[in-house]
Amino acid sequence: MGTEEKPTVDLSFLIKEMKKVEFGSGDLVIEQYTLGDSFYFIEKGCVEVWKYLDETKQEILVIGDLVAGDYFGEISLIDSAPRTVNITTKENSILYKLTREDFHRLIQTSPEMTLTLLKLLTARIRNAEQRENQVLIQKNKELRLQNETLEMMVKERTAKLTQSLKIIQEDLETAKTIQRNILPLGLKHIAHLDFASKFEPMAEVGGDIFDVIRLDKSKIRLFLADAIGHGVQAALITMAIKAEYDHLKHNTQNPSDVLVALNQIFINRYGKKSNQFTAVIVDLKLEENTLVYSSAGHNEPYLLNQTEILPLNESGLMLGLEKDVEYSNTLVPFGLGDRLFMISDGYLEQENEKGILLGESKLLSSFHSARSLGLSLADTVHYLMEEFHTFRGNTPMMDDVTILGIGTSYELGV
Repeated sequence: MGTEEKPTVDLSFLIKEMKKVEFGSGDLVIEQYTLGDSFYFIEKGCVEVWKYLDETKQEILVIGDLVAGDYFGEISLIDSAPRTVNITTKENSILYKLTREDFHRLIQTSPEMTLTLLKLLTARIRNAEQRENQVLIQKNKELRLQNETLEMMVKERTAKLTQSLKIIQEDLETAKTIQRNILPLGLKHIAHLDFASKFEPMAEVGGDIFDVIRLDKSKIRLFLADAIGHGVQAALITMAIKAEYDHLKHNTQNPSDVLVALNQIFINRYGKKSNQFTAVIVDLKLEENTLVYSSAGHNEPYLLNQTEILPLNESGLMLGLEKDVEYSNTLVPFGLGDRLFMISDGYLEQENEKGILLGESKLLSSFHSARSLGLSLADTVHYLMEEFHTFRGNTPMMDDVTILGIGTSYELGV
């Protein structure tokens, strides 16, 4: 039990009054919480002293070892209180046992021997208390060191995580800047038409991508695509979509031809895994006062003339899903006073706090309100986005939202 001082009185004089008992290795000699009536002297072997820290017996405290010449269980000779420790043999051991009954008999027959024993037991009790206190003090020191080590590890881990989060945030900000720079967000006019756009990703970066270009004097091409998923993965797909579309948009005659080419490129070059996306392409033919559109799984654009709102709802399979898919072109009139709006599905599929979808009826109602207010094209796009946020309230955005609008600058429509 350490190097602390032990009583030096020889207990061999008691052996003739005690009973010899033998224990094998691992035997439980004294059990904590049980009533005891015996005092033990170790003649040969070694025992371990340990205790449960509480009655749940989930944690233990090892106090130390006793060897030949040591003794234990002395308190049980004086009272019948429950044992406060466990004693287990660590090897085959020979002990001598004195019961409370034998002790009481000894008091009556040999007062001097009893006085010597009581002095020895008193010193033993005092020594045992010191040993247990020393063990507890050591355990407390160890716990403090462990806590200090744990606190240091937590601080180091927190610092690393903070640094990692900072790097991630910086990378996201860079990606956000790159994505916004490739979108024509500042464009207000193209040819004699007004153009307006709103792009709000649900995270730092999004899965929507769009483009508008004047192919020649009388032809404007609009492109809107929506990659499956959200965040960084979807944003990376949009970068690939934009790169591939830029190679096709100048040299492909019809919207459907662009979609067919994009589909084959993504099937052959990128594979099917998480690389699907919807898209819609519209060609405005200014001299002919018409538009031609083709859609690949995208929700429909809306054509607003002076009398009605027309959904352009012809659509084919989304891109990157199947090989050899054909897409069709649809031609409709588009003249002075007409306006075209292209919207990603994150707008229509947004829920409010009651779990109700925004849906097409709400969008059409917003179009009618904008018309009655006489809003310009840019103000209409802004109004649609305000209506979106008013509808969702405190509900988080469920997808990226893009709104494109193009039309004449005359106050003839919405």
